[in-house]
Amino acid sequence: MEVTGGFLLLAAWLNYLDRQGIVPLALLSCALHELGHLLVLRLLGVRVRRLSITAVGAEMETDRSLSYGGEILAALAGPLVNLVLALTFCRFSRGWVFAGLNLVLCCFNLLPVGRLDGGRVLRCVLAWLLGPEAAWRAGWWLDRLLAGALAALGLVLVGAGAGPTLLLTAAWLCSNLLREGRFEGKRKPLRRRKRRRGEAE
Repeated sequence: MEVTGGFLLLAAWLNYLDRQGIVPLALLSCALHELGHLLVLRLLGVRVRRLSITAVGAEMETDRSLSYGGEILAALAGPLVNLVLALTFCRFSRGWVFAGLNLVLCCFNLLPVGRLDGGRVLRCVLAWLLGPEAAWRAGWWLDRLLAGALAALGLVLVGAGAGPTLLLTAAWLCSNLLREGRFEGKRKPLRRRKRRRGEAE
């Protein structure tokens, strides 16, 4: 398990700003979310080699790849845990804050963008229906369209006097997409070279 310096700095900054004790509850919600993923992976017989907790989320490295169905189950496990917690704690008078945090985390992770759980599910469904290459192209365009739509809506809400939460969320998603784009940009030429070498043989 690896915890990056970026995550520690972000947690310290948020804890400094926190005046209502929300940060510990939010961290607990995130931890239970990740435990949901881990539990389903174990049930599917997959071992997690490395769990990296970064400022932009948690990343898991497994010992083998999953089928599309297995990937969908593993991706939905985290949001499902948060949904169950939200439905459970909303029944208690002092549980509304924890319930709200879990509901927000569930809805956020189900956004069909990038490496969020909703984005993973969408890519698996597209790959199932269209094939991996077509799914990658469709996912690339959908990621940018949805992130752009969220950014535009966030700007409208800020202009109307609302808080910047949605705009900051869209900025976070866009930064993740740029990071993924650089990663994919390094990988794609390697695929082409391997293909040409195979054809030459």
